[in-house]
Amino acid sequence: MAPTNYQILMEMKNVIIEYLTEEAEINSKALEAYNDKPIQDSDAELRRMREIEAMKLRDRISQAHRHIAVIKRMFPSI
Repeated sequence: MAPTNYQILMEMKNVIIEYLTEEAEINSKALEAYNDKPIQDSDAELRRMREIEAMKLRDRISQAHRHIAVIKRMFPSI
């Protein structure tokens, strides 16, 4: 039996959500390196760069979760 357009769409939705979830997990693991040890570098510039990188990781995680929420609302499962 050939898959219907809806089935193909749902499969694509699941693949995209799986990808975004994996990306969020990868960024969360990278962020743990910043959270486990407070940034205490002696060089102020290095500390500032590490804080900026931690903020970027938090933003990427947040964006991935927002995208997942939007996709789930656009294509609800029946």
